[in-house]
Amino acid sequence: MELSSKYRVKEWLIRQIKSGELKPGHPLPSTLGIARALDVKTDDVYDGIAELIAEQVLTEHVEEGPRVKHLRPFYCPLGELVSISKMIESQGYHSGTEYIALDEIPATTLDADILQLELKSLVTQIERIRTADGAPLVYCIDKVATAHLTCQAFQQNNEGSILDAMKQYSNIDIKHVEVELDTVSYEPHISDNLDAMPHESLMLLKIVHYDTEGNPVLYSLNYFRSSLVKFKTTNFRYET
Repeated sequence: MELSSKYRVKEWLIRQIKSGELKPGHPLPSTLGIARALDVKTDDVYDGIAELIAEQVLTEHVEEGPRVKHLRPFYCPLGELVSISKMIESQGYHSGTEYIALDEIPATTLDADILQLELKSLVTQIERIRTADGAPLVYCIDKVATAHLTCQAFQQNNEGSILDAMKQYSNIDIKHVEVELDTVSYEPHISDNLDAMPHESLMLLKIVHYDTEGNPVLYSLNYFRSSLVKFKTTNFRYET
């Protein structure tokens, strides 16, 4: 089978990336240069680049032109209950935490609906930034009924784990979680705290944790820099 010119362009670029000739974040050679090197038409080069952008091998921003997409060093398996600390440390980075706020506040209607609480009952809200080697990676907002975990009880947990603190304070174990994944465009407060660029979207992971009785006990909103973290799940059941 004769390979199309577009295929040759794509394969050449992929090999250049794998060999390290083209590095993450670097611009591509000129369209004309690629066309001459492969003896193809410039239209074929444009088509090959467009397909690699669609396949997320390359990326393109206004006024920058196509570039090799940055590697995302952190991997979050959606089918497992994995702590952010373990996710960071599994890649050889040091996990850290910067606290933004810790308070006991009245539950809003949304909080009450999600956590099945009485409206205005107290909720312990924890806002923090999780870091990898000191660099901001995830902005976390966690909400749990104060009856299950007070601010003082959380502060007494030296590891900073909400799940461990809930276990110690209320003897609560988590049986399963419900996960919702969403994308968020530039959000000034959170994006600035994560050192995200204005054109960089955020991935929002909303997680509701349920105890062994099936009660929702912890609601978490985790904003990840999309350029640094990739998500994967393998536990979907396919039926025909």
